[in-house]
Amino acid sequence: MTDNDKKEKPGLLKQMSSVVSHELRNPLAIISNSLYFIKTKLSAGGAEPDPKVSKHLGIIEGEVKHANDVIEEMLAFTRERELQLAPAKMNAGIDDLVGAYPLPPGVTIKAVHDPEDPKVNVDIEAMRYALRLVMANAVQAMPEGGIITLECSHDDNMAHLSFTDGGPGFPGGDGEKAFEPFFTTRPRGVGLGLSIARKYAERHGGSAKAENAPGGGARVTISLPILK
Repeated sequence: MTDNDKKEKPGLLKQMSSVVSHELRNPLAIISNSLYFIKTKLSAGGAEPDPKVSKHLGIIEGEVKHANDVIEEMLAFTRERELQLAPAKMNAGIDDLVGAYPLPPGVTIKAVHDPEDPKVNVDIEAMRYALRLVMANAVQAMPEGGIITLECSHDDNMAHLSFTDGGPGFPGGDGEKAFEPFFTTRPRGVGLGLSIARKYAERHGGSAKAENAPGGGARVTISLPILK
C-alpha cells in the first residue's frame, strides 16, 4: 500500500458514509411515514388491530430505528464535528442517562455521584451522544439483565465518569481492543460506539479507557479536564 493510498482511505470512508447515509435515510423516512399511515388506518374507528399485525409493525419500527442508529454512528465516526463548548457539571451526565436512557426490562442503574460535582467544559450534545453510546455498550453486555453502575469521581486535573456492567467482561482482559473501529463480539452492530466515545473525549482534551472490573464485568471510563 502506497502513502497516497493511506491518505485517500479516510477521505473515501468519509465520502462513502455520506453517500450511504443519504441514500438510506430517504427510503427509511418513507418506511416510517408509511408505518404511521398504516397504524392510523388500523386504529380508525377505535378498533383494536390484530395483535400479530401490531407485533410485526413494532418489529419494522425497531429495525428502522436500528438502521438509523447505524447511519448516525457512521457519520459521527467519519465527520469532524465543530465543538460548541459550555460549562457543565459531571453529575448531570449521570442524571441525564438515568432520566432519559430507555433501559430494557431487567436492566437497572446504580448511580454514584461525586459530592464535589466537578465542572468540565464540553459540547453538551456531543458528550451526551458519546455517553449514550457507552451506555448502550454496557446494556448490550447484559442480554439477561443486570445492574450498571454509573460513578462520577475526580482527581486533581480530571473528572471521570465510569460505566461498570455485570456482563462477561472483555475477552482476555484486553479492554483496549474494544476501541478498535468495527470491533464487536455481538451478532449485530457495527462496532463504532466506543471508538466514537473515545474520539469525542480526546477532542475535549480527555481520554477513554476500558478494563475488566475487579468484581467482574467490564468498566469503561470517560475522563475530561476539570474546569478550574
